[in-house]
Amino acid sequence: MPFPFETLQGILVGIIFALGAFLVTRLPKYRWSAASVLCVLITPLALLPFWFSYGDLGISDWDYYFSMHSNIRSSITEFHEFPLWNPYTCGGTSALGDPEFPALSPLFLLELVFGTPLGLKLSIYVSIATIALGILFLARKIGIGVLGALAASLTISFSTVNLLEIVEGHQNILAAMYIPWVLLFWLSAYRSAGKKQMYATMSIAILLALMFFQGGIYLLMYTAGAFLLMPFFVQYKKRAMLISTIAGMLAIGLASIKLIPVALWIRQFQDTAYASSAYTLKNLHDVFLGRILYGAEDIILNQGSGWHEYGAYIGPIILILAIIGCIAYRNNRIVRTLSIFAMVAILISSCGPLLKPLFDQLPFIPRSNISRFILFAIIPLSLLAGFGLDSIQKQSRLMRIAAMLLLTLASIDIMSLAYPLASQAFVLPHVTRAINKAPYPIAYSPFDYKTRHEGVDYTRGYDATLAGYGNMTYCSVLGPNPAVEIITDEGNKGILSFDNDPKATFSITTWTPNNVILQTHTTKKTNAILNANYAKGWFVNGIPANEIRNRPAISVEPGDAQIEFSYIPPGMWEGITISLLTIVGIVWTLVRRSPLPNWGEG
Repeated sequence: MPFPFETLQGILVGIIFALGAFLVTRLPKYRWSAASVLCVLITPLALLPFWFSYGDLGISDWDYYFSMHSNIRSSITEFHEFPLWNPYTCGGTSALGDPEFPALSPLFLLELVFGTPLGLKLSIYVSIATIALGILFLARKIGIGVLGALAASLTISFSTVNLLEIVEGHQNILAAMYIPWVLLFWLSAYRSAGKKQMYATMSIAILLALMFFQGGIYLLMYTAGAFLLMPFFVQYKKRAMLISTIAGMLAIGLASIKLIPVALWIRQFQDTAYASSAYTLKNLHDVFLGRILYGAEDIILNQGSGWHEYGAYIGPIILILAIIGCIAYRNNRIVRTLSIFAMVAILISSCGPLLKPLFDQLPFIPRSNISRFILFAIIPLSLLAGFGLDSIQKQSRLMRIAAMLLLTLASIDIMSLAYPLASQAFVLPHVTRAINKAPYPIAYSPFDYKTRHEGVDYTRGYDATLAGYGNMTYCSVLGPNPAVEIITDEGNKGILSFDNDPKATFSITTWTPNNVILQTHTTKKTNAILNANYAKGWFVNGIPANEIRNRPAISVEPGDAQIEFSYIPPGMWEGITISLLTIVGIVWTLVRRSPLPNWGEG
């Protein structure tokens, strides 16, 4: 296997986790508190290569997200304004209207404080540790013992289903941190009544909104699908549907500040590229049992994309424990439900090409590799493995020793893959030759400064971002096609250009990512054209901008004039209003302590 030294270090981390689990069993009074501490402390140790990496820059999509996030951050820290327009990404795109807009996420606070590269790395640790804790307490909630809960937490947190995407740079997968907590509070709401049920339902809504704020729309769509299915697998369906409906409506209300601008942006710029993924039923052994690191190709027939879209290694021990859990607790309603969810998720994730016609008829729905739905198979499988380990250790003293040994082997197996996988992410050096600072206030560079790493060319456009350039390396799939003039274009005059008036001049009074004020002098009637992509929401002097060559523009008369270009995302004020009204409604309900309506037991 590649990375033998990292594999050895991963084995050591696995042993440490197992020793920690053994210590937890020796502290019966504090076992759950000790297990929580173990989950938190093992995370930075297991993912140490994210911190002490061979280079500074991340591979693949990290180049895009380092750039995009640092520009959003500079809007707040340097220009002291809430980011509405992102002028740096491929000539400009909506900030608030981008499904992956990060500034409303609590994790973005880490970037504000520590800077983008360090903040994103810290976000990885926080996300994984939060998943670990969520699964731990979810397992406890459904009746799994502490050792089985640790097995479940180990599996979902450090299997490759999320780590492969993190290495690729899919920062939206960090939103998976909320999924186990959504399930936990849903179950709590379902099992309770009165004020406790109300608090749990509102917690679900808040977590769903936070998931959208952190991770965009893809993961939320998958989660919503699973969320809506849950009422069909419980005894009291009306109660379950009531909880899901109220939580979903409140989540929509809370998220409207971003959701409405995103919905209108998607309506304007639809995602036409559907990566349908390949059929994977015949390759489930590779998906679940293949010790495959990032970058593998041609594992599956017609794979068409990297292994990060498919891999979900849990290992043979966890898989066997999940089977044991299914058999030992076959009469348990929760176990049956988890088994059904796992099978359904596997089938959905395996049939990507079959769903392509559906997505082609629904172009307004963002689409991606449906194979990523495998995450919703790993969650129930990890919990089933917890049940399986529980069933073993309950047999006898000797079997308790056997259960501890199985957890140790599973920990070594998973950590010895997670550790070298983490060492693949941040391995690129900075650009060595100096990049000249961009002309004020912004310029667009087509250069991506590629470097070869292990036979693959990776871009380092982030270094151009640090020099003040708009990054033309990556474009959002939900945005306008680049229409701006770049630094290599002949006749490029910067932020503003004029039609049919070569003697026209301008000066910049103020410039921020959302707004620019210019003083112009023209000798004849002409069009003043801003060097930015056009989208609905651009205004000039308070009125909607014209669109000329896919850029915002205004017709000006001869003489001196002041022109102000500004961008306000369509639907922003409506979204703010709905979110505020939802918050007021939640606070009013909490103050009055009003319980949910009673739909009975049937």
